[in-house]
Amino acid sequence: MQQFTGTEYINIDIANQYGFDKLTWSKRLEWSSTQSCIDLYEQSDDAKEPVLFRKAVRARMSAESKIPTGFIMGLDATASGLQIMACLSGCEATAAAVNLINSGTREDVYQAVADIMSNASEEEYSKEIVKPPVMTTFYGSKNQPKQVFGVDTPALELFYEVIGYLLPGALECMEDMQGCWDPEAYRHSWTLPDGHRAVVPVMQRVDKKIEIDELDHATFTHRMYINEPSPTGLSLAANIVHSIDGYVVREQIRKAHIAGFALLSIHDSFWASPNYMNQVRQNYLDTLIEIAQSNLLQDILREICEPNLIHKKMSHTLPEQMISAEYALS
Repeated sequence: MQQFTGTEYINIDIANQYGFDKLTWSKRLEWSSTQSCIDLYEQSDDAKEPVLFRKAVRARMSAESKIPTGFIMGLDATASGLQIMACLSGCEATAAAVNLINSGTREDVYQAVADIMSNASEEEYSKEIVKPPVMTTFYGSKNQPKQVFGVDTPALELFYEVIGYLLPGALECMEDMQGCWDPEAYRHSWTLPDGHRAVVPVMQRVDKKIEIDELDHATFTHRMYINEPSPTGLSLAANIVHSIDGYVVREQIRKAHIAGFALLSIHDSFWASPNYMNQVRQNYLDTLIEIAQSNLLQDILREICEPNLIHKKMSHTLPEQMISAEYALS
């Protein structure tokens, strides 16, 4: 993994806030570091995040003058849910699509789906169109892809073909989790590697018609949620992956504390001083490698549905290939 100085990370943040977060490190640094702070500041109105862009430019001005700033910056996981599913399944294809295997460039999985679909049909698909159905499909949604591509259409069929080709392990992982739904359970629960216990009640939506005698028998419908078993459910995949997401955040904070620096997180966006961003990136990658080395999904599914369940990973060499990943956080 490439290492950068604190000033270089400020320049990376400048490029990120301008909207170049999908470029390689070298291209981001080339764009921002070769321009003066005054020239950059004049472009701030065109930045994707103008306020954060100006903040980063001011931080560089202070750094160049050797003035401490207390500036913090953030790097985001590139599709954290899919990254976790790649590690759980041992899928090298999924890992490559979400920057856990170094391809030499900064991959954008949503743009990749859009490009493949566009090349395979006469329609043009943008990243903005495909991102919602891609995100929700791996949490069990069937309706979102239908809303975007139609019901029983060639576009819907193509969508599933593309994600099956690009992200096979994530699909298999999702199906394995959904298949462990217990129709008699009042709750599903499992344990994370740090001992945290996830407990998710099964809540059923119930509508009750209420009649008020004192108001000439006027009626209204009261909707409530009650804890009772459901014969089917689509929430397991989302809840399991989100619980692991929470574990990853706790690990990031724990490792930062051990290393002696402060870390803030907004879901899968991790914020710290630029001087510690090398460690932040390494900690994140190390945590995902630990998940890829483990039998975490098998352990969770055994707790939920079958004590003797065997979950076979698609590959056992993924952790080794992840060591050189560049853009797990970007």
